[in-house]
Amino acid sequence: MHAGQSASAQSIQQQLLSQLVGILNDLEPIQKQLLDLYQAKSKALKQVDVARFEQFGVVEEELTRELQFVLLARQQLLQKAEQHGFPSQTMKDLLSGLDVAEADLVFQRIDDAEQRSKKLRHESWVQWIVSQRSYQHYSQILELIANAGQKVPTYSRGQNESNTGGAIFDASA
Repeated sequence: MHAGQSASAQSIQQQLLSQLVGILNDLEPIQKQLLDLYQAKSKALKQVDVARFEQFGVVEEELTRELQFVLLARQQLLQKAEQHGFPSQTMKDLLSGLDVAEADLVFQRIDDAEQRSKKLRHESWVQWIVSQRSYQHYSQILELIANAGQKVPTYSRGQNESNTGGAIFDASA
């Protein structure tokens, strides 16, 4: 009976390992595609190519959805591992708890995925900052145009200092 339980435990370990490797197999190409996309998106930002930038947004949304499915599979794997009494905080913890020969190779793949994830977070953050600053400058330019080059005082006594609107919006200017 002990041999049967041992075979069952090894079978569960192999299933968990197989699912973990499957998640990595799904994750790696998505991360690489996102890194390539972010590089192209960065070039489009620098060249102010709005059409290409918008196209990249559609592709990014699709890759993000795929990434969310991989995350869901990861959560399900870790829950399954917990149900069977294996460490389940992270994929590395799970792999440490499995008694498998291929662990070193899989650990390296997990480390590589973590490095790509860090690069993706950094690039995403940089692009967000650039986009926000561009939006801020664009808003300031529109405000200057709308107010004929004059900044509207932040605090006023209920009236604008100028009685005319911007030159584009007010024909009397």
